[in-house]
Amino acid sequence: MIEIAPAPQLTDSIRRDIIEAAVRLAKSVEYSNLGTFEFLFDVDSKTEEAFYFIETNARLQVEHTVTEAVTGVDIVQAQIQLAEGATLNAIGFDDSAVSKPEGFAIQTRINMETLSGNGMVKPSGGTLISYEAPSGPGVRTDGFGYAGYTTTPAFDSLLAKVITHSPS
Repeated sequence: MIEIAPAPQLTDSIRRDIIEAAVRLAKSVEYSNLGTFEFLFDVDSKTEEAFYFIETNARLQVEHTVTEAVTGVDIVQAQIQLAEGATLNAIGFDDSAVSKPEGFAIQTRINMETLSGNGMVKPSGGTLISYEAPSGPGVRTDGFGYAGYTTTPAFDSLLAKVITHSPS
């Protein structure tokens, strides 16, 4: 699974329209925390109304790390601060952080899975022979592992998320 931020095919005006739609929706239900507002974008549409609301999650999702990378805001910490009564502006999550992302970020999920002959993906388990998390400038790895670590398909197959960010 690959996540990219900001979405490369959105114009600044469509990005602004999507953000405004999410804010209107949040205000209409008096939503006062961070969450995920999901929209589909029709790349073949010739109109500015080329996006459609899907769902809202009153929680952070696994792909929040690409948003953190391009906004410079630790979203988990921000959620805690909001719960303590801070405002979005006070924690640095103002309009410019959202509407003017810096650079590009890509998140790749590393899962313990197998692909069957018919293309079905199934969680798998096993013992890691080696584990070395990627690192370096612009690289963040959120994960857990070590040589000898035994995983099981009884739980989430996500082993690590590798997030890369370039300011240009």
